[in-house]
Amino acid sequence: MANLFDYIEWRGDLTFEQAPFNNVDNLILSCLGYVVLDELVSGFECCYTTTVAEAASLFVQLPESVKNLRNEKDEDVLVEMAKTKRFGNLELLYHVDQTDRITQKQFAAITVNLGNGSHYVVYRGTDHTVIGWKEDFNMTFCSAVPAQLEAVAYLQKVAECTEGPLYVGGHSKGGNLAIYAAAHVSPEIQNRIVTVFNNDGPGFQQDVVEGAGYQAICDRIKTFIPQTSLFGLMLEHAEPYTVIESSGIFVMQHDPYTWTVKGPDFVYLEEVTASGRFMDATLRNWLAEITPVQREQFVDAVYEAISADEAVKVQDLAWAWLTNTGGMLKALRDVDDETAAMIREVLKQLLHNMGRTVQMMIREEQEERFSPLKEKLEHTLELKREHTAVKPEWRELPEFEEQNKNEQHHIIGHR
Repeated sequence: MANLFDYIEWRGDLTFEQAPFNNVDNLILSCLGYVVLDELVSGFECCYTTTVAEAASLFVQLPESVKNLRNEKDEDVLVEMAKTKRFGNLELLYHVDQTDRITQKQFAAITVNLGNGSHYVVYRGTDHTVIGWKEDFNMTFCSAVPAQLEAVAYLQKVAECTEGPLYVGGHSKGGNLAIYAAAHVSPEIQNRIVTVFNNDGPGFQQDVVEGAGYQAICDRIKTFIPQTSLFGLMLEHAEPYTVIESSGIFVMQHDPYTWTVKGPDFVYLEEVTASGRFMDATLRNWLAEITPVQREQFVDAVYEAISADEAVKVQDLAWAWLTNTGGMLKALRDVDDETAAMIREVLKQLLHNMGRTVQMMIREEQEERFSPLKEKLEHTLELKREHTAVKPEWRELPEFEEQNKNEQHHIIGHR
């Protein structure tokens, strides 16, 4: 199956003036947003331009510890882009990268000058920091997390520093930040936005979706999710979504490098898989049955119980669990009785919803499977009722009635 690397090789010889910006270009730039380009691309204070080719040339020379890669393919995509006419000369501007453990904020963004008079504002998705994942969970009970507020301020600054059309987007949490920012900037800036790209990013609390700003840009949002989506179906969406074929397995389909490409576009499917619908229904019902306060208490309690003071990255947390499993489990056991009871109750509701979702999906599958047979049976019964409802006139003739009576008597007697 072809992916975005195949697209870069195939379409790389054409500029955006020769072949317009498309959905796959959006995903490639969203992946570029994961590359940590500190000191290589300017911010707002001292603005200078750096092309993709220049950034790639400098980045590959950095020590591995400084690169801080989320995924090795993030560096690969930067290098491959640099080799092409389509991406190599694009200018990178206004790089921002912030992580704050106190406010629980993980935010990064970069702006790409597409060379055709327009700019693409790219928001980074969740990186491998523990704070980044904690902020994601905070979205289940907060209408605005720090990264979302920062995303609005960033888009406003970019709009002030540029002219012409704007594209806004990102992958995972980056897609969520793109929608939130586009929904909360001024109408003047909104009018410049051509498209908001949400690549498998989670939704929002209901009040955000119902807000005037969200409604104003809703028809310009393009949401893409893989066939078995977990993250992209979370929380509330008012915009329609498009399902993309992925070569990944289950949650690994969230990885943009597994999304299938054919020519200048993705390979699309009619609907998400059964497992995707299962997870969506389970999480949606679970979140609906616990209050925002319970969600916050649950997330904070689990986070405090399992995280170590020295854990900065998710890898650190995983290592802490491997090397000190007993201590981690003890931390979970040592929470106060009230918190422990709350955790047990929330998990109990999750398991209950999983069982209920299974029953619902089995029932729907059975109904779908037997629906044609049921319709055929009902049609046959209807024809039979119509046939017996009107008694043919020839059966009412005296000769037939007498003959029929004799035949019946003969048969009975014969037996």
